[in-house]
Amino acid sequence: MRSTMSQPSYAPASPAVSVISPQFIVPYMYNVIVRRYASGILVVTDTNHKILITVKSCDSTLHTQRLLVDANERPIARLREKNTSAHDRWNAFRGESKADSDMIFSTVSNHMIQSKTHVNVFLANKASGRDDCDFKIKGNWSKRDCTIYMGNSSTIIAQIHKTDGNQSKDKFMVTIYPNVDYAFVITLIAMVDVMENNNTYVYAGAAAANGVSGCG
Repeated sequence: MRSTMSQPSYAPASPAVSVISPQFIVPYMYNVIVRRYASGILVVTDTNHKILITVKSCDSTLHTQRLLVDANERPIARLREKNTSAHDRWNAFRGESKADSDMIFSTVSNHMIQSKTHVNVFLANKASGRDDCDFKIKGNWSKRDCTIYMGNSSTIIAQIHKTDGNQSKDKFMVTIYPNVDYAFVITLIAMVDVMENNNTYVYAGAAAANGVSGCG
């Protein structure tokens, strides 16, 4: 077992971590599988291969964007890159909205240093100072070895790791801790994926075979 998996306790988060919606919270440790397809598409399933969330590419002329939809194609959140920033900055909005009033959170990447991933997450309705992040993503994305923490604490809410015996970067597992909004975790993963990958996907043929496409 990897050392990063043995560090935390598995006690449920208290209070529950609900960022997108409480409907995506389960009271136990939850493993999901993420598969990357062509054009920035991610398909998230449970361990029984039931589709939970699909992340579609919705790039426009001016913005790199992603749209999360549930298994019934209902929009969950829109992710939008902030092009005016010197750093990798993304905003997440409710549903298909792009309005500031519907912003859920924003992320700032400190850019990779020696292949390390470091992304700070700031909730839109945060009460603390803007310099204090609400969540943090650290690790090595190229190795699919990242951890999501509560703020600057050592409290873990999710971990990204490769599936057993699988060396492909286009299929990996996410362990979500009890009482944590898994749609929020997948939203963060979608942001990091597009930040730190060059959009070269090896599953284009499989995506077409499975009828997976972007949202235009």
